[in-house]
Amino acid sequence: MLRGFNSMAYYCGELDPQTPKLNSFLAYCNEIIQFLHSHHSMEEDIYFPLLESKLGAGTMSGNIEGHHSFQVPLDHLEDLVVKLRAHQIPWDMVAFRKAVCDLLSPLRKHLAEEIDTLRAWKLKDHITVAELEAFESGLEAQIKAKSSLTKDLQLLYINGDAVHAAWLVMHRSRQ
Repeated sequence: MLRGFNSMAYYCGELDPQTPKLNSFLAYCNEIIQFLHSHHSMEEDIYFPLLESKLGAGTMSGNIEGHHSFQVPLDHLEDLVVKLRAHQIPWDMVAFRKAVCDLLSPLRKHLAEEIDTLRAWKLKDHITVAELEAFESGLEAQIKAKSSLTKDLQLLYINGDAVHAAWLVMHRSRQ
C-alpha cells in the first residue's frame, strides 16, 4: 500500500500537464486511493469484528481510530485527484506531491501501529489456526467477488514485494 503512495510522490515529477500520461497517472492514483478505502472497509466490517470476538470488545478500536487519523489528508488528496481528472484545476506537481506526503506520514504511523496489534504472538492464545484459516477462506471468497481482475491484481502485483512481504497469490505461485 505504501509503495503505491510512494510511487505517486515519485512519479508526479515525471509528468507533463495535458498529456495522456498525466491522465493515466491520475487514474492509477485513483485506484491506489480506492484500494486503501476497500482495505480499511474490509478490516472494519469483517476482520476487526472477528478479532474482537476473540480478543474482547474494543480491542481493535485503536486501529479504527488510526484510520480516522489520516482521513483529512486522504480526503484532500482524493479531492485533488478527482478535480484533476475532471480538469477542474490545473496540474501543480508541488501541490500534488505535498498532498501525497501529507498523507504518507500519518499512514505510515498507522500501519506500523496496526501491524503491532496483529502480531501472531498476540493472537495465538485467542484464535486457532483452523479458525483463522476458515475465516480467511470466507474472506478470500468475498475479496474475489468484490475485486477487479483488471485493476486490483495489477495494483497488488506492481506494488507488491515478493522478497520481503509476499502476498498470497505470489506465495502460492512459488509452490
